[in-house]
Amino acid sequence: MNVLIVDLYYSTPATAMAANNLVRCLLGAGATGAVHPMINALGRGWTYSYIAIAVFSASPLLMLVFVYGLKWRMQRQSARR
Repeated sequence: MNVLIVDLYYSTPATAMAANNLVRCLLGAGATGAVHPMINALGRGWTYSYIAIAVFSASPLLMLVFVYGLKWRMQRQSARR
């Protein structure tokens, strides 16, 4: 995903990576903060089952980027010209 972000924003790669890292770290901190109360409420098994279901349900988005990523890049390049 890092390569895709730099590829999409090739004119400002440092800014794109900095924004990506900021969002990634904020999401990681939020998820880490949410796991402990979930374990207390649901138990370990259901908490990690819920996380696995959430990750599995997001997998089609990765396939969408894999299939249409090059097309989206070409559209962005043609729009800039």
